[in-house]
Amino acid sequence: MNVAIVTARAGSKSIIDKNVYPVNGRAMVQYPIHAARAARRIGGVYVSTDGEKIAEASRAAGATIIPRPDELGGDSVNHGIVIRHAVEWVDERVEGLENIVLLLGNTVMISGELIDHCLEVLETRKDIDSVMTVWEAGDDHPLRAMEIRDGLVVPYGGTQREVSTERQSYPKAYYYDQGVWAFRKDCVQRRDGPNPWWWMGARVHPVVRMWTTGRDVHSHFDLGVHRWWLDEGHQLQTEADGIDYASITRPPEEPT
Repeated sequence: MNVAIVTARAGSKSIIDKNVYPVNGRAMVQYPIHAARAARRIGGVYVSTDGEKIAEASRAAGATIIPRPDELGGDSVNHGIVIRHAVEWVDERVEGLENIVLLLGNTVMISGELIDHCLEVLETRKDIDSVMTVWEAGDDHPLRAMEIRDGLVVPYGGTQREVSTERQSYPKAYYYDQGVWAFRKDCVQRRDGPNPWWWMGARVHPVVRMWTTGRDVHSHFDLGVHRWWLDEGHQLQTEADGIDYASITRPPEEPT
């Protein structure tokens, strides 16, 4: 059996009550829940949270709540420890649990079709541990990274480097895009995934989606991008990725 787990903590400082902030008339955490419930390969949807407002919105969308222990609350806890707790909690209660789809509660850019696609790859490819959605770096390529020291811009790491201005000449680089993590349940015990995502297992298959930066919300600017994406951007994304995102904009189904 496959389940989806959404992680959504309370206490956001950038946007108060961020995970339940209304985006086009729906609490933000309800978007990944709705997407997971629309996925054909998902048998149950759970939300790990330490916030009652998040829990209420999640229950209303048809999710089961995983209560977090006090020691896993706040913004200083390693996300992987929260994920492992959630997987173990579900595993104790769901017979035949095999694969987990882990979603973030502060993004709307998820669809049931994308979840099903990632799970199909994971179920077909017995040689991999997990599937991760990524975007291909452009101007944000690591070879162009900088830092500020003593008020001045220097190459990241402080070492001199010779890098072409033609980014097309760079070796391809990718970033997790805050979309889907799909992994076999035992990966959370092995801790051998690519850091900082140690719960993903050693062999991670990429699903490349067109984007320019991460898809989760940390500011009101991000909220504006997400509203635009719901109104128009998901159509362009569908054309670019070949994955239907239209279900995101449909009214949520009644919980069963």
